[in-house]
Amino acid sequence: MGSKPTDKNTDYLVFISVMAAIAVLILHTNGCFWWFDPAATYWKSANIIECIFYFPVPMFFMSSGITLMDFFDRYSLKEYFIRRARKTVIPFLAWSLIGVVEKILIGQLSLESVNVRFLYQGITGTSIVSFYWFFSQLFILYLSLPLFAAVRKDKRKIVFTYLVIVGFILNILIPFIKTVTGSDLNTPYTVTVVSGVLIWVPLGWLLHNCKIEKVYKAYVYLLGVLGLLLHIIGTYEVSMQAGEVVGTYKGYMNVPGLLYSVAMFVLMKDIGTHIMKRTTADYFRWIGNYTLPIYLMQFILLDLVAVRTNIDQTSILYRLGGPFIFIPIIILATWCLRKIPVIREIVP
Repeated sequence: MGSKPTDKNTDYLVFISVMAAIAVLILHTNGCFWWFDPAATYWKSANIIECIFYFPVPMFFMSSGITLMDFFDRYSLKEYFIRRARKTVIPFLAWSLIGVVEKILIGQLSLESVNVRFLYQGITGTSIVSFYWFFSQLFILYLSLPLFAAVRKDKRKIVFTYLVIVGFILNILIPFIKTVTGSDLNTPYTVTVVSGVLIWVPLGWLLHNCKIEKVYKAYVYLLGVLGLLLHIIGTYEVSMQAGEVVGTYKGYMNVPGLLYSVAMFVLMKDIGTHIMKRTTADYFRWIGNYTLPIYLMQFILLDLVAVRTNIDQTSILYRLGGPFIFIPIIILATWCLRKIPVIREIVP
C-alpha cells in the first residue's frame, strides 16, 4: 500500500452502498444455503452464491468508518450520538416492533407469548428479525468510533496500519490456522481495540485514504480470489463431511471473508469512482437514498414469500431474480411512508 493520498471524494461509497444493498438481499433470498442437503443440487449453487455475495456487511462497516471518522470536525460527541440514534437506533427499534406484529399476523408468533421480557430479549438478541444482528455490531462500531476519530490526523496512517496488521495476525490469522489445523496450542493474545467488526474501521480508512499502486493491487485481487476459493471449497468440503453447514471458512472476521471483502472494496472503489463521474451517477444516488429501508423492510417480503406463496425458494430464478422485484416494492413503500409525518422517522 503506497503512501500517496487519494482524492478525499467519497462519491464512490454511494455506488458501494447500492451494490451492497443488492448483494445482501441476494444473500437472504439465497437462504436455502442454510437448509443443508448434500443430495440436493440447489445446495452447491447456493454455496457459491453465498460466498460470492458475502462482501456487503464489511462494505457497510468500512463505509461507516470512512464517512464518520472526521465527525469531530462537524459536530460534538453529543450530536454524533443523537444523529446515530435517529439514523439507526430508532428505525431498528421501530421495525423490530413491526416485525412482532408481522409475525403475529402471518401466524409465526402467538399474541399470548408477547410480553416485556419477550420484546427485550427479541430486540436485543435480534431473534425477532434474525438478520438485524447487523445492527448490534453496527452499534458497537458507533460506540467505539470516537476512539478512532480522536487519533491525530497526521498519526492515523501509521497507527491504523499497525492496528490492522497486528489485529489481523493475532485476532484473525492465528485463530483461523489453529481451527483449520486442529491445533491445541494456546493463542492467548488479542488486540481488543480491533476485535470483531472494529477491524473494519481502520482498514476502511486506509483503503479510502491510501493509494494502492497497480502491482500491489494485483496482489490484493489475487488474495481476494484465494479468499473466495477458500470460502467456497472449504465450506463445501467440511460441510459435506459433517452433514451440516460448518462455519470454519465462514465469518466476516475470518481470513477468507476478510481477503475477499478487501479485494471487492478495492474493485468497487475503482468502478464506483468511474461510474459516479458519469450520467449514471444520478441513478445510483437516487437508489442510494433507499439502501437503509431496503435492509430494514426486506424481512416482510421474505416472510410473505415463505408463508403466503408457493414460490420455490430453491429456484435459481427466485434466488437471483427476487431482489430485483423486492427492491422496487420497498422503494415505493418507502416513498409513501416518507410522506407521512412522524412515520418518516423510521425510514431515513
